[in-house]
Amino acid sequence: MRLTRTSDLWWKNAVVYCLDVETYQDGNGDGIGDFAGLTQRIDHLVRLGVTCVWLMPFYPTRERDDGYDITDFYGVDPRLGTLGDFTEFVRTAKDRGIRVIADLVVNHTSEDHPWFKDARSSRDSAHRDWYVWADEPPEDGPKGVVFPDAEDSLWEYDEGSGQYYLHRFYKQQPDLNVANPAVRDEIARVMGFWTELGLSGFRVDAVPFLLETDGQDDAGNLPDPHEYLADLRAFLGRRNGESVLLGEVNLPYDGLARFFGDPASDRGDELTMCFDFVGMQQMYLSMAREDAGPGPPRAAACCAWRTWARRRTGWTAT
Repeated sequence: MRLTRTSDLWWKNAVVYCLDVETYQDGNGDGIGDFAGLTQRIDHLVRLGVTCVWLMPFYPTRERDDGYDITDFYGVDPRLGTLGDFTEFVRTAKDRGIRVIADLVVNHTSEDHPWFKDARSSRDSAHRDWYVWADEPPEDGPKGVVFPDAEDSLWEYDEGSGQYYLHRFYKQQPDLNVANPAVRDEIARVMGFWTELGLSGFRVDAVPFLLETDGQDDAGNLPDPHEYLADLRAFLGRRNGESVLLGEVNLPYDGLARFFGDPASDRGDELTMCFDFVGMQQMYLSMAREDAGPGPPRAAACCAWRTWARRRTGWTAT
């Protein structure tokens, strides 16, 4: 592809640096990284050749899942600074030619989020249908526990309201009901809010789970979830035409392709990019084996990076 075309698609040639604000640079001496400290280290990233910073969750959280249990999608964790500090970081990064994207974690909330607190307060509460409830775990519901070392079910009984709620991850992270138009509108507002503050896109967490409708009473009558993903992409494009959606879709290639858009139309109107989990897993397996030849089935490659890391660095994953 010619340079004059790729220059219009900045993400084609971007050098992306992922960082956790909390562990990056302490700006006020309290022992915790923050946006003030990160801003003062921008020139270090410039010297590394970074052209895009990807921020891991920096929102208010109970810290029960490394920041992915969010209690406010419109705020900054007070330990990391303020909205003003965030905006100053984005402005300074852009001054150095660095774009900023951030994690969009809207498959679930923390159980301490005001929406869920209201939802569990009564079956008639305003936010009740913002989550997925059932009198009993449905037979045709989602399958497969993501964290079998910590959870034995995808459904948790709520004593207060007498129903089970769905949680694809930990039980303290109830899943949002993206089939609810009000939830869809709210997710768009969240994206619009951070776009107005200067973000150039989002890394979308757990995309297949976000679009899942298995086990919902009206699942058969719901529109294609991929239409919602296309709507989000269109919304983001209207707000900022250069913005991107980078998807976490850990599926084989034939399943992954669907998340870019309808293959029959070749529109590419859903996710802008996806992580290549298959390629990554095979690469780490090759390094662990010291053999670049074709690897075994995907399952054998899944955690080979740990073996390679231990061998090369002595590091042990926990």
